[in-house]
Amino acid sequence: MRVSQNINPPGSGDITRLLDQWLAGNREAEAALFSAMYKALYAIALRCVRSEAPGGSLGPTALVHEAYLRFTRAENINLNGRSHFLALSAQVMRRILVDRARARRAARRDGQLVTEEMIDLVQTDRDADRILAVDRAMETLSKDFPDGAKIVELRWFAGYSEDECAAILSVSSRTVRRRWQVARTRLKVLIDGTGTEFS
Repeated sequence: MRVSQNINPPGSGDITRLLDQWLAGNREAEAALFSAMYKALYAIALRCVRSEAPGGSLGPTALVHEAYLRFTRAENINLNGRSHFLALSAQVMRRILVDRARARRAARRDGQLVTEEMIDLVQTDRDADRILAVDRAMETLSKDFPDGAKIVELRWFAGYSEDECAAILSVSSRTVRRRWQVARTRLKVLIDGTGTEFS
């Protein structure tokens, strides 16, 4: 994927138009969309890297590119504008990290060589363990407190403010703040000992 990191993102109406054209199969719109959104996607990748493995040995650029590839291969994507696209991007990036961490752990267990593809995103066994610990905690939170898990996805991984989360979820900022506090406390308990802080 060849994109410019210095593009000022177009307005939300332009992004929605590009999304619609991309989903209709327009390859030029696809390239324009990911070029226009590169900075936002890279920021999400940094947040995912920071939250999943505080040691900072993961590659945000590789994560953005892998997410792009997954999007281009996906079928029947249903997106409702820029916010939804970025929230889904955060989910895709988290899933990529989890897949790589599981692959690294399986390779280590089976005595196989760790591939260069894995090293781009998950450089150490400790990274893999942390990523999988966060994933297990998020799965538990999604079952026990789904509204809180949505807030974590938007606030922590996608980087939205409380007010932005409130607008996306059609609830009050006060509700977002309350759910965020509860979800963050539960996650800290679930991930106790990994050194990951949700703040």
